[in-house]
Amino acid sequence: MPPDALSQIKELEARIQQLRSSQLTELEERLQEARRTVACLEAELAKVAGTVILGPSKIRRERTSSEDIRATILKALSDTPTGLRPKEISDATGLSYQTVVMFLKKNGKDFKFTGALRSKRYFLK
Repeated sequence: MPPDALSQIKELEARIQQLRSSQLTELEERLQEARRTVACLEAELAKVAGTVILGPSKIRRERTSSEDIRATILKALSDTPTGLRPKEISDATGLSYQTVVMFLKKNGKDFKFTGALRSKRYFLK
């Protein structure tokens, strides 16, 4: 290729990069403006509805430790000598049903139980 063509290619590539950069900057500015507009609209809605709208929460729920789950389930079972079904344990402890079922499945050797499937009742050994 002639040197003239190579320099033109480099110039065109630089121009393309510049256009992409300016397009990206423009899109970021439009996004910020849209966010400001949404925030204003949410504030108006809150004012009309008489409620307080908090911004999006960045705080994640803290994970319940295995020891806390064990202690909570053992306390619920120790309070009931007739045993509890997984759904009853979930209701008594405030833990999700899936959490209770997985805990009982993984730690089945620590409990006595009667019945089958959903009617299965768990007791302390």
